[in-house]
Amino acid sequence: MIMKHTAHRRIGTLFGIVLASLLFTGIASAQSLSLMAPSLANVNGRLTARFGVTVEEKPVLKGELEDGAVLVLKCSVKLFEENTYWLDSELSSVRIESELQFDALNQEFVMTLPERETPLRNKDLGKLLEQGWGVLEASLGSWALLDRGTHYSLRLQTSMIEKDAPEGVMRFVYFWSWDAGANNSFQLDFTY
Repeated sequence: MIMKHTAHRRIGTLFGIVLASLLFTGIASAQSLSLMAPSLANVNGRLTARFGVTVEEKPVLKGELEDGAVLVLKCSVKLFEENTYWLDSELSSVRIESELQFDALNQEFVMTLPERETPLRNKDLGKLLEQGWGVLEASLGSWALLDRGTHYSLRLQTSMIEKDAPEGVMRFVYFWSWDAGANNSFQLDFTY
């Protein structure tokens, strides 16, 4: 009788852990990223892509950061020359990574950006996100890469994951997800 009660208790505990993990996964993956449509500009002879990233569920993000999560925004920006009868040719690519965390000692959020030596800091997460990710720039090389009358494609992919999380691990393997936001992509086709 005691063994039967212990077995039921273990099954109940295991069920509770799995349920809590699934609920945590639902909360962690509930937030999403939004991309502001990219634009291309000639900045001092350099082909520069400009875009912005917005987090839709800021309260969820704030809670994760205050609980000690360190999150990394990863952006991949690629420029392709479109080919009609063959695969598109990649002309240029840039990766941008930005880290976001909470400094419990100073009670402020901290963001690192690739082109800045000192991190951005702010007690207001919304203002920090706007200042850091509101407008991001990626230099794709010389403006001379573009030829008149040619078709091009600018492809942008973003994701936000927990720092040191293995990439590509699905939630059903470990019962939880390291993804803090859904992957997002955008493609801009144009003729120069």
